[in-house]
Amino acid sequence: MLHVHWAEFIALYLFLGGVSGGAYVTSSWASLMKSLMDTDSWLGKILLARTDDEEHRYACAETARWGSVLSVLAMAVGGVALLSHLGAPLRALTFPVLFSNYGSWLTIGTWVIVLFTTIAVLETLWLHFGSAVATESGLSLFPRKILGRIDSLLPTERGFVWLLDTIADATRLPSRVHGALRVLGGGLALLLVVYTAMLLSDVSIVPLWERTYLPFIFLMSGVSTGISAALLGTVASGGALTRTNHRFCLTDDAIIIAELVAIGLLLSHLSNSSNAAADLTMSTLFGTYSLAFVGGVLLLGTSLPVVISITVTLLHQFTEFGETLRGKRLLTGGYALKYSLVLVGGFLLRYVVLLAAIKTPLAVPGL
Repeated sequence: MLHVHWAEFIALYLFLGGVSGGAYVTSSWASLMKSLMDTDSWLGKILLARTDDEEHRYACAETARWGSVLSVLAMAVGGVALLSHLGAPLRALTFPVLFSNYGSWLTIGTWVIVLFTTIAVLETLWLHFGSAVATESGLSLFPRKILGRIDSLLPTERGFVWLLDTIADATRLPSRVHGALRVLGGGLALLLVVYTAMLLSDVSIVPLWERTYLPFIFLMSGVSTGISAALLGTVASGGALTRTNHRFCLTDDAIIIAELVAIGLLLSHLSNSSNAAADLTMSTLFGTYSLAFVGGVLLLGTSLPVVISITVTLLHQFTEFGETLRGKRLLTGGYALKYSLVLVGGFLLRYVVLLAAIKTPLAVPGL
């Protein structure tokens, strides 16, 4: 019987699940900042310092919309990658009946995916459609623009945009209820990021999937890649030099550093273990997969983005480098490069975690 290894498609699913959850959390935080600016509340003045910065307001709106739509798109593509690995993909639709072990992370994760996707789709609908959005502009509104072009080809005046605007206005919740739903969505988003690591760490015979460290590493990486995906959209929308991007970028740096510390602790745990599989895992990480792990994850995907971020931040905040057109372009390119490298590193992390996993040999009594 053929032994099927988890490889690119499962690594892609794990990566996109992290991006989806992290992008939703980023969207929710950006939406909160924008709402605080709109209401000119005392909390907004404490958290934001200024509530009259129109560039900041625009960047918050763009970040919120990019985060929401990317969370849905990542979940959709990740779902296809996961289902394509199954022998009978359509059987996944029967999970409410077949998945009865509610203590299993497979069951928990499936329900998290369904509930989170429902909330993320609603959030994307409310941020991109409705009468309140009709007059707004920004690159993140591309779903609305694409449907608008399709509508222009239809013989009727009431097309897809009108339909989605009507649904969005009819279903939009009161602000407090909407805020509570965002909190619930944020909790589910973090569970979405973590559950895959919990699922892997159930296999206790794989030292690399150590439950003490892997869930935290996946959590930090998922939130970091989600921030990077959403802010890459904000940079493309012209918000690279705004306070929104600056604050999210520094937050991302702190998260990456925490991720690196956790990876270091996991490597220390493996190197100090007397388990033969742990020793072989270390040899595999720094041998067979050294290019992907050392070069891709530790250098290009985490360390270099922090260096780029610090360099760009210093140039932007403490010099007049960004006052010229050439300087603005270079700073914008620096932010875009940083976020792109984080995304590459996030995928390679999950790829290496899967392919460098080595099982502890089972001891057979009497042999």
